[in-house]
Amino acid sequence: MDNQTTFLKNIRKALGKAPDIKRSKTTFPELFSSPNTGETLKKVHSRTVAEQDELVEIFRKNGNNINVCTHIVESFNEAAAVVVDLIRTKEPEFNHTKHVILHDHPNIAALQLWNRFNHEAVTLHTTFSSDQQIKDKTIASFIGITAPINGVADSGTLIQLTEPGQPRSTSLLPSLHIAMLKRENLVADLAEAYALLQEKAHLDSLVFISGPSKTADIEAHMVNGAHGPREVHIVVLCEPLPDQDFEEIAEEMEESVTLAFQK
Repeated sequence: MDNQTTFLKNIRKALGKAPDIKRSKTTFPELFSSPNTGETLKKVHSRTVAEQDELVEIFRKNGNNINVCTHIVESFNEAAAVVVDLIRTKEPEFNHTKHVILHDHPNIAALQLWNRFNHEAVTLHTTFSSDQQIKDKTIASFIGITAPINGVADSGTLIQLTEPGQPRSTSLLPSLHIAMLKRENLVADLAEAYALLQEKAHLDSLVFISGPSKTADIEAHMVNGAHGPREVHIVVLCEPLPDQDFEEIAEEMEESVTLAFQK
């Protein structure tokens, strides 16, 4: 009897199952059943802005623990200012030219970065699916900018899907990774993330990114950037809701009416 068979028999015994029973939908229904994600999705979709703001803070703190720099902004203009500053102040590792590769995504297009470097030696590339030179442009770029589908608050993790115009190489190959993430795309944990992913009609491939690339293989010394980005910056967009202004106006009107009646 080989070690694997012995190991599996011990597991079955510990679970109170016959040692030679085979795994099937009949004998182990809990292993083959699909989780009921209804309540999880309801919780995600009904989350208030205040609860989302709590997740932003949890995400920031946990990201800080894994060497992620989180920038919280209130508009695309502020987000663009953060990204532009990073491009201007960070220096390429392997050459002297500044190339930046951007995902073909509306949230990144909204930054209008092409208007920010009119008189500077910065070259921007967009990962259009029809471009046959994406590989070479990505290799030449020292910064990659993506728009992950979700962020996981309890681990500071980004979930990046691979889709047309959004290759995974953008977040893995350049020295610096900048991610654009909207507040409403934050989830509390992986259970919520998987529930949302199951709603997708198709999934080609995806990447879970928890901080910069790191390894401690050599003499147990932690090194960032060994197999991928040495820095990860996440720009979390928390746009103020228009309803907040209306609420303030309504409160002021109510106070005015009250004072008028009192007079």
